[in-house]
Amino acid sequence: IRIASQMPPGRRAEKPSLPETAPPSFMSTFSILRKGSVDATCGLIITLLSVVDVALLLVLSLSQTVASLFKGVTRSSSDLLLSRPSVVVVGGSFSGLWAQRALSDSYDVTLVDFKDYFEYTPGVLRLFVQPSWLSRLSGPLPRRRNKLVVGEVVAVHPTEIALRTADGEEAQIPFDYLLLGCGSSYAAAPVKASPREPDLPSRRRSWEEAAARLARASSVLIAGGGPVAVELAAEVLDAYPSVSVTLVTSGTSLCSGLPAAVGEATARWLELRGAALHYSSRVESVRPDSVTLVGGQVLSADIVYPCMGAPPASAPLEGSLASQLDERRRLRLTPQLQPAEQNGSPASGWSRVFGMGDVASLPAGELQLGHTAELNAHVAAENMRRSAAGRPLEEYPRGAVGCERSPRVFCVSLGPHDGVVAFNGLVLSG
Repeated sequence: IRIASQMPPGRRAEKPSLPETAPPSFMSTFSILRKGSVDATCGLIITLLSVVDVALLLVLSLSQTVASLFKGVTRSSSDLLLSRPSVVVVGGSFSGLWAQRALSDSYDVTLVDFKDYFEYTPGVLRLFVQPSWLSRLSGPLPRRRNKLVVGEVVAVHPTEIALRTADGEEAQIPFDYLLLGCGSSYAAAPVKASPREPDLPSRRRSWEEAAARLARASSVLIAGGGPVAVELAAEVLDAYPSVSVTLVTSGTSLCSGLPAAVGEATARWLELRGAALHYSSRVESVRPDSVTLVGGQVLSADIVYPCMGAPPASAPLEGSLASQLDERRRLRLTPQLQPAEQNGSPASGWSRVFGMGDVASLPAGELQLGHTAELNAHVAAENMRRSAAGRPLEEYPRGAVGCERSPRVFCVSLGPHDGVVAFNGLVLSG
């Protein structure tokens, strides 16, 4: 082509000289030229280019025709034709954010929470003595790959949720799939954020008020003997060594749900710093400055922190999912993490809903922790994908960890410098 394009009109190409070692295909090409077929070759190429040109015109015409067909299509219809399955994730903490990260690239994900920030709950007890640490333990909820809706969920239905925004407006969000990571509440304010703290400025004020109140106290009573009670007592003793700290627990040891070595190590640490530990003391009632034990004994202090468990935030489920809640008001689930009846069978009409985190009723012996919430989300998100693709669902926890029981991994902090860490039966402290 290059030779032909450089020849003046009417002049034929001269016979090119060929290397003797040219490969057969190269020789075959120049044999055509030696036969005086340069003009014919150029004509063939021009014909082929014309065919390609006609083909491109046909494609352009077809695309214009298709575009014209959609001129009269409504926005909702065209969106439906092009949209991905919609997934609503309720809860912006460990399980909800794991699911959001796992699904946002493939699905139309909407994250719903009553606040617009994430707060690292395992570290918040430090804020009772150092409220300025809130900036280190919090950050805005994601919205780059997903939609973010700030509002309190008030009801859950098989195809939509109802919520109330901070200014009192009500709205409904439909979904193809729903992942419930509603979390839990806590009696000792402000350990868990509430709908009254929808943004970080309001949350910061709550922690500053709580810290100021503690700074004025000379005595503290903590009702409870679990990890939260122990960690809070340790923070108080480390920051205010002269404050009188008392723990009251119905158990015979601290952190009774964990290996015995954990309770022994935490008790030694607290007693070495002057804490008074009351075992086998069941609390009957709690007031801001006192607790009454079963039997009538009253213990008083400047501040009382009730740390006797974290009830699930399952109020939105108490309507249409009431029969799927267990005696602790947690959502009863199948091994595939879908709502279940009391006998364990899948709840009719709820196959596109999955539960995870503190609101879920987990297998016996599994702790309600941040890392187990993420394991829940791993299986919930994977099963959502499988459900959308019509594939068999995985069972929890095997789908996350490959065995019938998830690892028991946890850490009990004892102030800023000490703690107890455990992996299953291995316990280390220092």
